[in-house]
Amino acid sequence: MSRFHKILIVALLLCVVTFAFGQFILFGLINVAFLIVFGLGVAFPQLSLFGPFVCRGGNSRRCVALTFDDGPDARSTPQLLEMLREAKISTAFFCVGKRIEANPELAAQIVREGHLLENHSYEHSNLTNFFSGARLKTELERTQAVIKKNSGIAPNFFRPPMGLSNPKIFRAARELGLTVVGWSVRSFDTILSNPQKIVARITRRLEPGAIILLHDGNIPAERLVTTVRLLLANLRELDYEIVRLDELLK
Repeated sequence: MSRFHKILIVALLLCVVTFAFGQFILFGLINVAFLIVFGLGVAFPQLSLFGPFVCRGGNSRRCVALTFDDGPDARSTPQLLEMLREAKISTAFFCVGKRIEANPELAAQIVREGHLLENHSYEHSNLTNFFSGARLKTELERTQAVIKKNSGIAPNFFRPPMGLSNPKIFRAARELGLTVVGWSVRSFDTILSNPQKIVARITRRLEPGAIILLHDGNIPAERLVTTVRLLLANLRELDYEIVRLDELLK
């Protein structure tokens, strides 16, 4: 039973009691509080309100994992892969199904060069959190099939678009044997354009076991490569080891 279901049961019991005794103001406040908690759970994966949202690894080693969302992107992913190859760094790419179909060779290259290729939905729709359970499962299944077809490997992890979640997300992922993964450090590299500021934000939030969220989709190649190069230098200076996501979560 998730935290959400426990809170829901308590809220329902309190609503029944307050309504039965005519405490309508308290009844309304309970409903408002429940909606606030629900909204926080949707927006903040670290709360793990609806299910086991994995947002960090263990802190026994001074390790972090880099993850890249929304690709593959022919305008930036090749340059990123080249830089990671030179640095001998393995990361995780959470890819959009339709972008894999548009860039099948890039998807194959990601796996061939030792990175993880994981599920980030098929459409990456802003309305994903409002999809029915059946449509969510179809989104995930379709992406699983596309990734398997173009890389030969089926994903083990799923990251919801924008990190938004609800009970249906976890139900669909569970039915497909997928672990839902979030992050502990968000770079805001889709909002910030200055690589130094992006890296400074990440560095302030670093701790052992951190999962760092970056993007290779819709990010200018020069900015992406500069950001990652600066970040790798900072991590080395701070004596952090960069490991692949699956290793971090062992």
